[in-house]
Formats: sequence, structure tokens, C-alpha cells
Amino acid sequence: MIRLPKLLLPLLLLGALAACDQKPTREQQILANLPLQAAYEHNIGRMAALLAMSHPQVPEDTIRQVLRKHLTVDDQRNDLFKLYSEKNFSDSEFATIVQATQDPAKAKALGDTAEGKALSEKLTGLMRESARDPKVQALAEARMQQVEDELNALP
Repeated sequence: MIRLPKLLLPLLLLGALAACDQKPTREQQILANLPLQAAYEHNIGRMAALLAMSHPQVPEDTIRQVLRKHLTVDDQRNDLFKLYSEKNFSDSEFATIVQATQDPAKAKALGDTAEGKALSEKLTGLMRESARDPKVQALAEARMQQVEDELNALP
């Protein structure tokens, strides 16, 4: 009976060591290597500027708050998880995207290569495909309608 706990400890240690050797998931790589928060803030800023034109009575800071309420960073993160998934990009393609995102000079140089042009076309095609998806369109329209409704209800 004492033998079972003695065998269990080495097995648990081996399991823990094996877990340490696993490569990070694509989602972990996205979170670690892509500027998600900066991209989100940039998108919110652009949308707020556009909405400020049609809602001049609402301060832009209020518009940003309403946008953040209905268009969350989690939503954008999940969209990026789908876009940059292993299904869509190989490990080497994703590594190239990360390098281009982190270094503008590499991005420019990559854009001048056949590999870079193909990768850009692939990414653009996937983004267009997603934008044409009726479910994605319906969700985006519903969220923007919520934003509009809330902005219109403000004094």
C-alpha cells in the first residue's frame, strides 16, 4: 500500500516536466506577440472619430465609453484567435506575421518579396471572407445598433 504514493510522486513530476516542454498554443503566442490592446484602442479611436461626426452633441470620450461597452477587447481577441489560427496559418507564416508586426522595417522589406505579397493576400482574403460571413455581419450590425441606440438616447 505504501508503494502507490511512492510511484505517484515521480509520475506527477514527469507530467509537470512534460507540460513545461510543450510549446505555447497559438492563442498564447497571439497574446504574447501581437499588440492587441494598442490595436483595440486604435480601432476605438477611429470609430469614435467617425461617430463624433454624426453625434456632435456627444463628447468623444463618451462615445469611446459606449464603444468599449459594446465592442470589447475580448471580442477583438477572439476574432484574432480565429483569424490567426493554425487552420489559417502555419507556424512559419505566423512567425513572419509577428516579425512584421513588431518591426516596421521588416514589414516593408517583406512587402517587397513574393512571400510577403502572398502572405498579405492570404491575410486580406481571410479578412474579406470573415467580413462576408452573414453571422459576422449580423453580429457587427447588432453591436453597432446598440451603440447608435445608446448614443441617440443621450441628452
